[in-house]
Amino acid sequence: MGMFDFLKGKQKAKASAPTKSPSQVLREAGLDPSNLKFGFAADGTVTISGTAASAAERERIASVVGDIPGVSAVNNQIDLAAVGKPATRSDSVESTISTPAEPAGGEKTYTVVSGDTLWKIASQHYGNGNQYMKIFEANRDILDDPDKIKVGQVLKIPA
Repeated sequence: MGMFDFLKGKQKAKASAPTKSPSQVLREAGLDPSNLKFGFAADGTVTISGTAASAAERERIASVVGDIPGVSAVNNQIDLAAVGKPATRSDSVESTISTPAEPAGGEKTYTVVSGDTLWKIASQHYGNGNQYMKIFEANRDILDDPDKIKVGQVLKIPA
């Protein structure tokens, strides 16, 4: 067996390494995936539907799934479960990846997609990319660095 044969064998081993399911990755991150369903598209987009107990949990689920190798985008369709009653579409804060949602209270949100920057998001919402720090400051609870946003994160867009 020559050196190149050995290297080819290594590449095949890497390619056939098992990939973890979104449910397994969520469990490892301390999140319960039992109320969730996952859909997979050929382009690497994962659609998540079901219910979450809070908006923060909903955002964290999308962020964790978005970090899975091979996932190019997350279509977050998770409803928020109302306490004591089943969730309905009218109770939910729904946002599809590229569409900003407007929850109660008038504050807008935006779900990060591949290729986004805070500058680009500020340009879309304010018409001026220089306003990106306004978005960063409003999201200090989930962002540590304005240059490090992740696919699936749901950002608050202040007025």
